[in-house]
Amino acid sequence: MGNLFSFKGRIGRHAYLLVTVPLAFVYLVWVAWWLFAAANFPDEGPARVFRMSAVGWFVCAWPYLAAGFKRCHDRGKSGLWYAGWTAGCLAFWAAAIFVQPWFVWLGNLIALWTLVEMGFVKGTPGPNRFGPPVDEWGPQP
Repeated sequence: MGNLFSFKGRIGRHAYLLVTVPLAFVYLVWVAWWLFAAANFPDEGPARVFRMSAVGWFVCAWPYLAAGFKRCHDRGKSGLWYAGWTAGCLAFWAAAIFVQPWFVWLGNLIALWTLVEMGFVKGTPGPNRFGPPVDEWGPQP
């Protein structure tokens, strides 16, 4: 899987999913906790939930983005694609909190597309500008 915090190189679908799925789970539990707190303590409002969600995001962001960038590299794309998809998701989810709740569906659509693109589509065969190909399932015995 390589260095969890490095933005250089390539990783396969399996390594990407092994990093991002647990991080997403930790983040969603964090957000669910703050939503629970907001529901049970009237002083807590959407702004507090949003702030605490942002704290959780910053904790999980570096390894999440590093894995996404390397996965984009495996697909022959710049990691900025992943940054754009992530920014789009966050923007629509924030708009769902502060503007209109239906914006969450647009954020979820981008997240679903990212999952399909990064988690299920094979990388480019052979070397590309980001390095040699990686073994999809790690080293074989």
